[in-house]
Amino acid sequence: MVQTNKVSATSLSLRHLKAARCVATFGNVTRAAAELNKTQSTITKSVNNLEARLGVKLFDRSPRGMALTTHGVTFIQRVREAECQFAIASEIYLTCTGESLGTRANPVFSMDISNKRLAAFLTLYNTRNVALAASQLSVTRAAIYNSIRQLEKLLELSLFAYSGSKITCSDYCETLATHVKLAFSLIGHGLDEIASLNNATQGRVVIGTLPYARTLLIPRSIHRLLEHHPQLQISTREGPYDVLEASLRNGDIDLIIGATRSLGNASTLCTQKLLEDKLAIITRTSHPLATASRVSLKQLQQFGWILPPQRTPARQLFDQFLSKQKAPLPQQVVETSSLSTIRGLLFESNRVALLSRHQVYYEEQAGLLTTLPITLTGTSRPIGITSRANTTPSPAAKLFMDFLASTAAQMN
Repeated sequence: MVQTNKVSATSLSLRHLKAARCVATFGNVTRAAAELNKTQSTITKSVNNLEARLGVKLFDRSPRGMALTTHGVTFIQRVREAECQFAIASEIYLTCTGESLGTRANPVFSMDISNKRLAAFLTLYNTRNVALAASQLSVTRAAIYNSIRQLEKLLELSLFAYSGSKITCSDYCETLATHVKLAFSLIGHGLDEIASLNNATQGRVVIGTLPYARTLLIPRSIHRLLEHHPQLQISTREGPYDVLEASLRNGDIDLIIGATRSLGNASTLCTQKLLEDKLAIITRTSHPLATASRVSLKQLQQFGWILPPQRTPARQLFDQFLSKQKAPLPQQVVETSSLSTIRGLLFESNRVALLSRHQVYYEEQAGLLTTLPITLTGTSRPIGITSRANTTPSPAAKLFMDFLASTAAQMN
């Protein structure tokens, strides 16, 4: 019986995970023990303890050695991905410090550090408050300080600076937290995959949502997904793109859905296009121009505008459209990405808003808002999924991506 629903990624010993990965690499305990400079009995005990926690066999034992089971192949791949995150943190550490020491032997990067130390570090990083971190972990403040001091001693640099009640993070603290959090997130995906192999798809999908997708694409996809897989847990995170991107990189969220950005070839993120969306001018149905058969930019200049913030894809396309039309920027502009604020401003005034019709789908259906008859040429933009390029999505995230694609196809 699979017990992964009772196990969290952070509760699994990193040393046990590394021992299992080493056995998988060499195919037997003897060579794994030599590689890790441990006794064979220690390696055997680590693997047995890990299998007991997971509730599945990772290895088939035979006189010829130890071969991965189906569960083992899936889970050990996630352990390897987690190890890569510690290795990246190690490489950045070398660059930041100029050290020439073999940092892979450092317990912080070689997964030989206790989960207790890393839990204290991540909790303090998240809360920026020692008392709150201690409360969340049910330990003393002294225990938090001690764990951080041990980490800083191993790294020979400061992670946090304390000024009264204010705590700030060093640049490398941010880097280390990003990769450690992602490492544990990947191990968590491995737990979900074990359950999926036993016909019990489970897990949680955390979706970063951008304005375009919040009204129709994401709600409809979530509803359809949960109709077929009611056991899944879905959460959304709203915010500007740069905040969501940081959360995507450290594993706090699985995907970003909305207008995609242009990524360089060396980016660790990737995009999948779902559909093309064209911008429109939206206003309330009782607006003076709502019954016009055609509307010009000149007519719109007399009204106040509601526009997306600068540097967003929609705003950049609109500014380019105005430039090509040799039209001036609107004089009176309210900049916001909040749909509730936009709706309120439209209902309360004769302002016009730059939006996608999908964002006001239900208001148009109810006859509250309308699209003005003006074509904004050259304002099509790709709407899609942004995800991490170098890791595989969890089973739950893969399912959600499938439902997103299906919903987008119907919307097209």
